[in-house]
Amino acid sequence: MEDERLSKINQERDLALQQSNNTYNQILQDNQNLYNQQQQYTTDYLNTQNDVLDKQLAFNEQKIEQQKEVARKNMETEQKKARNDYESFINPYGYRNENLAERGLLKSGVSETSMLGGFNSYQNRLASANKAMQDAFTQYDNDMNQARLNNDVQKAQNALNALKMNLEFAETFYTNKSNTMQNQLSNSQSLNSDYYNRYQTEYGNIQAERQRAEQIRQWEAEMAEKQRQYNETLAFQKAQADQEQANWERQYALAQQAKASSGGGSRSSSSKKTGGGTTLTDNSKKSSSNDLPALFSVAGALLGGTTNNSTKLSNQAQAFVRQVSSGKYNIKDVNNEIYKQYRGNNISKKVADELFNYYNK
Repeated sequence: MEDERLSKINQERDLALQQSNNTYNQILQDNQNLYNQQQQYTTDYLNTQNDVLDKQLAFNEQKIEQQKEVARKNMETEQKKARNDYESFINPYGYRNENLAERGLLKSGVSETSMLGGFNSYQNRLASANKAMQDAFTQYDNDMNQARLNNDVQKAQNALNALKMNLEFAETFYTNKSNTMQNQLSNSQSLNSDYYNRYQTEYGNIQAERQRAEQIRQWEAEMAEKQRQYNETLAFQKAQADQEQANWERQYALAQQAKASSGGGSRSSSSKKTGGGTTLTDNSKKSSSNDLPALFSVAGALLGGTTNNSTKLSNQAQAFVRQVSSGKYNIKDVNNEIYKQYRGNNISKKVADELFNYYNK
């Protein structure tokens, strides 16, 4: 199961990444919206410009059609005038025939030639009027075609301008999008790296804590095992010490019995038992046994630190020995204190044996 502290770091990382991605996604969406608006603006611009051109073209076409209509009416007017002139020339009411008859030119050939000339003049006027109209129509058609061509050219130019605008907008859009996505990726990598380092640091701390806890557990287990072994050893040593104490007490009792049997119990001074006996003291001269621990502590340290030969004691230790030997202390209390100092590791077994043998010789 993942540690709560590590889970919290992962949750904070996910939240930071979510907030960062939301921000960058909003920037990308705003950039997309702007690009869409720019495209719509370009489309509206192109439609507006073309609409103006179409209206201008329609206006020009209308003007040209009006001019063509004027040319057509002019031709018709000229045709009517030519016909009227021609009819007047040939005098459809007989005036000209009467005039020719009075002058003696009727059927003379002159009138026919004149009529032919008038007819030819009439036809020429018709042809000229028609040609003028056709020339005008041609010019107007050319103007119309030119206007339409200009319209198409301008529309093409507008389309090119719109295309350039779209390309510029697209370049800006994709540049911004690319930069934003790159920044988003870099920021995500940075956040992941930061939280990864935090995770690893915390993980290391947790592992160190676990190692310390394991070391403490092992130490406690080791101490418990040592305590168990110590208790077992202590129990064994206590049993052994009790046995030794019992032995010493038996030796002391034997020494007392030996003294009693030797008839020396009435003397107030101390006597010595040869061959391993015990020096006894007058109870009236005994001091409190409470002084023994301090004395033995000093003596034991002096003996343990200065005695290389089991029979050679320092001056201070010898002074202490003389105090004990002079009868200030009961030999039983001395033996008990030797044992206590030995069991308390204040004196070595060698020193304890020296003291015991010395006081009980």
